[in-house]
Amino acid sequence: MLERKDQKTDIFVQGGVAIAAGIVLFSALFLPWLAPERNAISGLSRAENQAQVAIPMTLILLAVLTIFGGVIHILSYSVGIQIATVTSAISFFISVMVIVVTLASVGDLGGETLNLLVGPWIAAAGAIFGAISSKLERK
Repeated sequence: MLERKDQKTDIFVQGGVAIAAGIVLFSALFLPWLAPERNAISGLSRAENQAQVAIPMTLILLAVLTIFGGVIHILSYSVGIQIATVTSAISFFISVMVIVVTLASVGDLGGETLNLLVGPWIAAAGAIFGAISSKLERK
């Protein structure tokens, strides 16, 4: 009986961390990313190219899937934590690629580099929490 209670606690913690990771990932999109605009998801209000629309939209989808995976894991569906882990790993990859591209174009940004890195770094941190959520277990 005690083992079953610990397992339910582990499932709740894993799902909760995955949900929190998705929320962090989604909320990081409201910080500057690909354009120095501070009033919208960057790149959506005056997108200059397809990437400035595609990257935030993809990350919104991945954040929603991470939250969904955490919720269905709490509801005791084993596929939930797998969904949350995979979508968080993909989100981490995209966030790191945005960081690399931003750092590679430091000369073109004219002093906005630090502002444009806040969102991707927070999203990468949230994605890391989502990716490790499946490994949170008590021994």
